[in-house]
Amino acid sequence: MKVTRFLHVAVNAGGAPSEEMSRFYREVLELPDLTRPQIPGVPGRWLGVGDQQLHLVEARSAGGGIDPTGDHFCVGVADLAAAVRELEERQIPYIRAVQGEDTVQIWITDPAGHTIELQQERGGP
Repeated sequence: MKVTRFLHVAVNAGGAPSEEMSRFYREVLELPDLTRPQIPGVPGRWLGVGDQQLHLVEARSAGGGIDPTGDHFCVGVADLAAAVRELEERQIPYIRAVQGEDTVQIWITDPAGHTIELQQERGGP
């Protein structure tokens, strides 16, 4: 699959008070707040890092396996449907979800267990 760029990095608050986490990133690193859509069951905040995003996740982490609410990074792919077919051909387990009305999210893990999110690159098929 063709990865095009990083889209965001997600950090799980790990039980720290959400306002404390948000204040740290806003005040210490001077990251601006971004608009975040409602994601059922997954509270959090989004902050800007240049033209990228840092997602603060305030939901309980699964703690292992493919963990969409745990620490992860997200990359854009040139063709998400083709990427899913490739995952299936390689028998790589994944989790699929939809954020909002049209953002399909695919999560996988690398051989060391790090969670990676895949999304269709904007402007792609």
